[in-house]
Amino acid sequence: MGKYFKRLSVMLVGAFITLAATMAISAETIELKMAHFMSPMHIQHKQSFVPFAEEVEKLTGGKVKIKIFPGGALGGAAELADAVKTGIADIAFIVPSYTTGRFPRTSAFDLPFIFNSAVQAAEVLYMVYDKYLSEDFKDYKVLWLYSCDTGQLHSVGKPIRSLADLQGMKMRAPSSYMSEALKLLGANPVSMPLSDLSMALDKHVIDGMLSPGTSLTDFKLTEIIKNTTQVDFYTSPMAVIMNKGKYNSLPDYAKKALDQASGKKWGLRASKIYDDYARSTMKSLNDTGKIKVYRLTPEEKKTFREKVRKMEADWVAKNAAKGIQAQELMDKVHELAAKKK
Repeated sequence: MGKYFKRLSVMLVGAFITLAATMAISAETIELKMAHFMSPMHIQHKQSFVPFAEEVEKLTGGKVKIKIFPGGALGGAAELADAVKTGIADIAFIVPSYTTGRFPRTSAFDLPFIFNSAVQAAEVLYMVYDKYLSEDFKDYKVLWLYSCDTGQLHSVGKPIRSLADLQGMKMRAPSSYMSEALKLLGANPVSMPLSDLSMALDKHVIDGMLSPGTSLTDFKLTEIIKNTTQVDFYTSPMAVIMNKGKYNSLPDYAKKALDQASGKKWGLRASKIYDDYARSTMKSLNDTGKIKVYRLTPEEKKTFREKVRKMEADWVAKNAAKGIQAQELMDKVHELAAKKK
């Protein structure tokens, strides 16, 4: 009998230890690593990423914390998609066009003169995602999709008020698609890291750049750029993605919080932040006289459009050869963009 009670006591103690360990593990805080390549002063860091992390922590009662690694600490702009896939980062902000060829369907949104605002582009992204774009992101859990504000032409010397003004100008291009567009317009595109822009513009190594208006303040270029031509040249699709295995391994309450704090509503919110910031930035710079802001006439903008029109036909042919529903996707994007103006 004594041996029986002794064995029972050992079993009970063992069960208690196992239960205590299980409870301790379940009570542990889950920490997720979120990466991006921008400054912690960037508007998206302050108004999108930090509030998202705070909301997840709030929804989980502090059980899930998201630690943000800005400034490329876990990988550069072109490396973050891989960083998420390999688990270096659990979550990351990516710009698909920075990894040419990896998100072929989504690249339809990189083509020029389709959208007039970030919100418009984001709306259409969500409308076509399930049918046309989801294959691009099959390796990830997509938290939200969005877009930057529209790209404009900025110069340090003469203003760009017509196609003739752009001829021969050395312009920093943000992507391979925009390099091609600038070539078709008669400019000389230059690939260059954002960190080198300030000195290159100041020393007139380049004459200007093609970028969203918000980049002037985000990258401290307002003292160097003298002219901006609002042409609504392009938008760039963006995404915040998560390691799929990591997401699937989380307890249900954590998944629910991540889903509740992200999604379409957050993507449209982040896009609107860009649009509002672009408008206020341009107005402020123009009002203070720091930068002269011009807008192309409808006739001149039509000339620009015609010069780059072949890019869409080339995109369709290239991607149709890969078995992608390229023409159908391109037609749908234009159809929905027209409805969402």
